[in-house]
Formats: sequence, structure tokens, C-alpha cells
Amino acid sequence: MMKFDNKAYLAERIKYHRKQLRMTQAELAKKVDLTEQHISRIESGCYIPSLKSFFLLAEALQIDLREFGFNPSAVSDACKNALIEKIINCNERELILYKEVINSIHNGLLQIDAHKNLI
Repeated sequence: MMKFDNKAYLAERIKYHRKQLRMTQAELAKKVDLTEQHISRIESGCYIPSLKSFFLLAEALQIDLREFGFNPSAVSDACKNALIEKIINCNERELILYKEVINSIHNGLLQIDAHKNLI
């Protein structure tokens, strides 16, 4: 089960790993190109980081992604790997666009399936 959208869990784990590395919020913010205030709000559960920021935080804090229910080794399909790589490296604007396109495609496929079931 993925835990990317559980604010409390995400906040606790990021704060825990930062403190384990004896890193300040300012030092972490600099490593991941966020403001100290943004890190504080993530750690207090006010914000959920973007997917790109999440991966940068996980890398900077040396967090095993399996802690959040993500197992990169389980993704063996080259197409999935390429999509994951694009998502990791995209900016906020691109991420919003990817999300909208994927949701549109998904909704269209659901409508097609529903229509097939009526026939």
C-alpha cells in the first residue's frame, strides 16, 4: 500500500530520518531546493511534497522507498520505468499535465469498459 498521501506518516518519517542524519531543516532545504519553511510545513503535516520533491527528500535522507510502500525493483516493465523516470524528473507544471492526461485516459478507458458491459 502506497503511503505518499498520508500527511502524518510522511511528516513523521521525513522528520525522523532528518534527525537521524543530524541534519537541520535548513540543511535539508538547501539539498532539495526547497525553503526551510516548506520543509517545516512538510514535517508538521501541513503539506505533502510534490512527487518530485518527495523523491529528492527520500534521496537526501537516504530513505528506502519501501518504507512508503513503493518497491522500485517490482517495476520491471521498461515502459513503466520510462514513465517513472519522466515523473521523477519533471517540473510542477509537467507533473500537473501528466496527471490530467493520465486521469483523462483512465476515465476514457473506464467509460469504454462500462459501455462494453452494456452491450
